[in-house]
Amino acid sequence: MKHWGIRSRVLLVALAPLLVSGLVGGAWLVLDRLAALESALVERGHATARQVAASADYGVFSGNTDALVALIEAARRERDVTGIMVSNRDGDLVVSGGLLSREAYVPGARPAGLALVELESSTLFIEPIVRSAVIGDQDMFDGLTEDSVDNRPTGWVLVEVSRKRVDALKTDFAVTSAIVIACVLLAASAFAIRISHTVTRPVREVSRVVRRIGDGHLDERVPVAGGGSLRILGEGVNNMAERLTRARDELEARIADATRQLRSRTDDAERANHAKSRFLAAASHDLRQPMHALGLFVAELAERLRGSEHRSLIRQIEESVGAMEDLLDALLDMSKLDAGGVTARRSEFALQPLLSRIVDDFAADALQRGLRLKLRATDAWAETDPLLLERIMINLVSNAVRYTQRGGVLIAVRAHGDHLRIEVRDSGPGIPDEALEMIFEEFYQLQNPARARGQGLGLGLAIVRRLVGLLGHEVTVRSRTGLGSVFAIEVPRVESGNRPTPEDVPEVMPDRLSLFVVVIDDDPGSRTSIAGLLASWGCEVLCAGTLSEARDAIRQRDKAPALVLCDFRLAAVATGIDVLDTLLAEQKGDIAAALVTGDTDPQVRRMATARGYPVLHKPVRPARLRALIQQVLAQSQNPVA
Repeated sequence: MKHWGIRSRVLLVALAPLLVSGLVGGAWLVLDRLAALESALVERGHATARQVAASADYGVFSGNTDALVALIEAARRERDVTGIMVSNRDGDLVVSGGLLSREAYVPGARPAGLALVELESSTLFIEPIVRSAVIGDQDMFDGLTEDSVDNRPTGWVLVEVSRKRVDALKTDFAVTSAIVIACVLLAASAFAIRISHTVTRPVREVSRVVRRIGDGHLDERVPVAGGGSLRILGEGVNNMAERLTRARDELEARIADATRQLRSRTDDAERANHAKSRFLAAASHDLRQPMHALGLFVAELAERLRGSEHRSLIRQIEESVGAMEDLLDALLDMSKLDAGGVTARRSEFALQPLLSRIVDDFAADALQRGLRLKLRATDAWAETDPLLLERIMINLVSNAVRYTQRGGVLIAVRAHGDHLRIEVRDSGPGIPDEALEMIFEEFYQLQNPARARGQGLGLGLAIVRRLVGLLGHEVTVRSRTGLGSVFAIEVPRVESGNRPTPEDVPEVMPDRLSLFVVVIDDDPGSRTSIAGLLASWGCEVLCAGTLSEARDAIRQRDKAPALVLCDFRLAAVATGIDVLDTLLAEQKGDIAAALVTGDTDPQVRRMATARGYPVLHKPVRPARLRALIQQVLAQSQNPVA
């Protein structure tokens, strides 16, 4: 009932008293009428019996049955009287008339006080016949003696009255009354429903409008009619809707303005980010040339002063140049990742050789810092890009060695379902929980507020996250302050089968190289530096700034080169790829060629790969250049038929 609506409550209030009063009043009316019919029947029966008893005294006393019969026949004319019987004081039948029930013929004297007997379809009325006070044979003046008076009835009158008509009247009246009461109640109910609908319609309309407004249809309004409280309620709802509409419009305007500002700021941020990427790419490209030349000059100087007293100074210069190259490589990696210039090339390979190379690269640095750098041997094979995974692991191991003051660093591989979990564990200072996400942001360094050069640039983990996202892997970190950190990479696991695990075979390079190398670069510093380094290795070097210069110089030498190194962006219209295509087409024999460039555009790498030219990005590390020369030597010593 507490969940009823207002219309149901109004109907309850209107119909409940009406129904109760109608039912109670109708029941009282019917019962009263039925009682009146019953009382009239009883009174008529008693009156008939008394009338016959009063008139039958003489006939019973004198034995005049004819008079009694005439009296009975006259009394039977009364309505509903079916039979009359007159008996003496002993209950013996004197005379009867009409139809009497079997219960009327009861022998013996009637008990005193018995006046009415209810039967199934009739009622028996019994009345005593009392003897009238008459004067006897004795002399009325003889009052000397006093005779005893007999007060017993001289007989009995029994009148049987049928109840059929009265019962039929009762039934008809009850049915008619029920029909009338039902009709009255139905009419009253219909009127109450109509009244409740009329009364509650404004309230229900207000409720509907409020519900629609709550659903967001603020243009809904309550039709205001009439007066009083309902009018005040409707006007109040309409005013509320107006205020909500204005508030919504103002809020939408604010949101639209904030959205425009946010879009503008987002566009500005994107433009700034693109500008930053372009700046990094351009700056890195411009820095490559001097860094490329500087690195090669230092390498040439180290070759010339090998074993001299200036070796320590050369080593310090090499370390400084190496630090500068590391910073530049980080910037280049970020610019290439932001520019989409890195493409994953998945393959299946063993993890042990890759991790061993990394441990060997950082072994000297860890030993110098007094740390234990260990690799837990594994025979697991993974499916991912080995070069990008190696770059990820180099950054993680580099950070672990750099920030660990005591203890050690452990590299381990664990099976994790159908994946491999490659972990780098260190005993460093740990990372606070609030900084676990920030360490992957660009240029963020946890313990280097002074931006010390030895602590790196703060791009290592940012590069790790980008590379991991590019490969579709996941990087996680767990750390406890003062105890150390665990960085982990999950990569797909593959079965090794019977595939042999490649072993790291040290490559033996001769001290002196005997190769004819052509260097084509429009930057004099780059030409001079790479030519000097190659010459220090024993190579015969020919330098040129354009294709025509290189072609003329080769013709003068009358000798085909073994290797051609060409810059991509030359001062002439033709690119380095076009120069290599033309030059190699003109020469006879197998000539190796490589593209040396400071351009990070991914299209350059794709075009070079399509031609089969390896790409060396400036600044070229002497070790990478020497590895390329070793490959050329191996191909010349073991030609493929």
